[in-house]
Amino acid sequence: MELAPFFAAFTIIILAELGDKSMIAVIALSSRHSKKLVFAATMLALTLVSAIGVVVGQVLFDYVPESIITIGAGALFLIFGILTIVLPEKEDGIREKEGLIRGAFWSTFALMVMMELGDKTQLSIIALSAEYGEPWLILIGSMMAFAVVTLAGVLLGAEIGRRVPGRYIKLGSAAIFIVFGLIFLAQGLSGLELF
Repeated sequence: MELAPFFAAFTIIILAELGDKSMIAVIALSSRHSKKLVFAATMLALTLVSAIGVVVGQVLFDYVPESIITIGAGALFLIFGILTIVLPEKEDGIREKEGLIRGAFWSTFALMVMMELGDKTQLSIIALSAEYGEPWLILIGSMMAFAVVTLAGVLLGAEIGRRVPGRYIKLGSAAIFIVFGLIFLAQGLSGLELF
């Protein structure tokens, strides 16, 4: 079994989520609610959004020529890398969004779904699923990465924010997106499988 899709998903998702608005939300929610509750609700939301992404990616894999998918995935990852560098991270209204639904579990779940639908990580999951055609490996790699980041946010979030400057996390995430983008573009344009 080829594990490249698993490791690609794990690496991209974990680096993209470190310091992302979702992690910031988990840190904030964990300061007010049970850590177990926040972890469970967040993981349920991320599983739902990731499963949607994997299904969309698999449909693309089945019906769109591989070279088009590879070039599109490469362009998408390059765009994410560049945007990660040039755009400031938003901490958009966590308290306001949380107030839409009562109850700590469901408000956490709803907040995370709203934050992740159409987010760069969901689009990354779609692109990876379309590129590799291995939905289960992409989903498992993504969920393991989300679990690591969510657990870090719940247990150590404040400490991470104090010790690692956000700009380093942001630059590391951008570099990974750009590297994967270049790899996918090179594969799509050359026809060679580099990764």
